[in-house]
This record gives sequence, C-alpha cells and structure tokens, in this order.
Amino acid sequence: MASSSHLSGSPGAPLTLNRYFMELHNLQQRGEIKYTEDIQSAGPANARTWSCFITVVSVGPAYNQTTVRETFWHNADQKQAARDGAAKQVLLNIGFNGAVH
Repeated sequence: MASSSHLSGSPGAPLTLNRYFMELHNLQQRGEIKYTEDIQSAGPANARTWSCFITVVSVGPAYNQTTVRETFWHNADQKQAARDGAAKQVLLNIGFNGAVH
C-alpha cells in the first residue's frame, strides 16, 4: 500500500506506509526525538482493530516544539498499519521533511 504523502525531498520516491515507523524509530536512535508507544487491539480475532498511540516526549531543536506531550494515533485492521499511520502523523506534525532511509 503506497501513501500519497511525500515526506521525502527526493522526487518520484513516494513513501510506503511501512517506512514511517521505521523512520521515526531511526530519529529516536539518533537522539532527535523521544516518544512512547502504546498499541491496543479490540474486537474478535477475525475482525481485530488495532490502535497505536504515540506520545512525543521530546524533540530536537530543529523540530516543532509544540508537539511535545502531544499524542498521535491511528486505527487500522493490521498492527503495522496502525503503527505506521500514527508514526506518519508524528513525522508530519514535528515538521520532519528528511529522506526516509
């Protein structure tokens, strides 16, 4: 599933959903953001809904400081899609515009 949003400055390289959480994780590994993550599921096993909540604890000076203590979330029928959707919201709101690695 490809996303129509482009966080990367590289032309012709749309981000796929499964890259948002990976990039957010990479930012945390580099010390540019700290966050907490809470994943929950609800519903019967054959129709599970996943919810991912990511709370921004801190961000580096290059990012939007008003996002600190904000929680971003996404619901989806797959756990990874919920994680990526929430991560996408975080990246957009902190002002991330770097290339996804």
